[in-house]
Amino acid sequence: MREIIENAVNLTRELIAVPSESSEPTATTGPCEAGIVEVLKRLCAMNDITWQLQEVLPERFNFIASFPKPGAPRIVFLAHMDTVSAQGMRNPFLAEVRDNKIWGRGACDDKGPLAALFSTLIGLHGRGIPLGYDVTLVGSVDEECGMAGSDRLARDNPNGWDLCVALEPSRLQPISTHIGVYRCRILPQRGSGAESLMAIKEELGRLKAAINRQSHPALGKAVMTITLIAADKNRKTGMETDRILVDIRLLPDHQPAKIHAYIQQVVGDRGRVIPLFAAFGLDSDPHDQFIQAFQASIRARNFPDKLIGVPFPSDCSRLKNRGTCLVWGPGDYKAAHKPHEFIEIEQLAGACRVLSHFLARGPGRRILK
Repeated sequence: MREIIENAVNLTRELIAVPSESSEPTATTGPCEAGIVEVLKRLCAMNDITWQLQEVLPERFNFIASFPKPGAPRIVFLAHMDTVSAQGMRNPFLAEVRDNKIWGRGACDDKGPLAALFSTLIGLHGRGIPLGYDVTLVGSVDEECGMAGSDRLARDNPNGWDLCVALEPSRLQPISTHIGVYRCRILPQRGSGAESLMAIKEELGRLKAAINRQSHPALGKAVMTITLIAADKNRKTGMETDRILVDIRLLPDHQPAKIHAYIQQVVGDRGRVIPLFAAFGLDSDPHDQFIQAFQASIRARNFPDKLIGVPFPSDCSRLKNRGTCLVWGPGDYKAAHKPHEFIEIEQLAGACRVLSHFLARGPGRRILK
């Protein structure tokens, strides 16, 4: 187990040192995930692991590694390879180790989780320890912007899986519920101005009132904001027309497409509705047998196994219709996207222990200590 953990620490540092920013401004050159893909390809070649690339966007590929066990339940582990911009960070790609933490852009979101998973799978594979499941590892692209990687994964897997675990920083506590998001921009038709947008905003107030009354026991209230932004006459921001920005924190039973259609109906021929981002909420069945099996492995390694809800979406927004989904991983999501992003080495070690227990678990199976 010690070697697996050491490899996870080293791989986390190696991945941080390879910029993979998908949001502007960026220091990443070329397709943003390409450098990460090369690292994973090299490791698969060194350890005789089958891999393939899945084109998602021009020159941007999901990385897929297979650990087959025909006839066994299918488990998909997904971690995204892109990060947000490192602007404003000091030495974002140095991967410094300090205070038992690894510092740098992507440390907890999502390179540490990816490294813990990959190092565990390589460790079990190298020791000849059979897995209890048919396992697929996916390094996805574009999670931080449009989730195109998980969209492609869902399209190419119509038969789905028994469990998909999206690796995100959760302090090793399983997340079964999260919000969805809908965002759009409304521009007035030519010749109309602020008066038209003010009327639209007032009419959308009915939708806002209805949404803001709804709540979820684990997520709290849905929230809709409608912001009217005046044109910048001095063109300091480049906005030459008035506009409305709509941002909605959705609950799991909300349908982004229906909300978009309603907004289009309200706007009518008075303007244009430009969708910016949409993601479903998640509310997985807590009684699902594979979620409970994963919880048992978390509990066996002495971490909290209670299912929780969080106020952010994940790749599961695009994947939940293909099978049961869970969000889980090492690190604290409150450190993600921050100028001082980090992941605790203790969290990486805990992730390796939980994953080893879950992956190798089975009747008569030997479990790594």
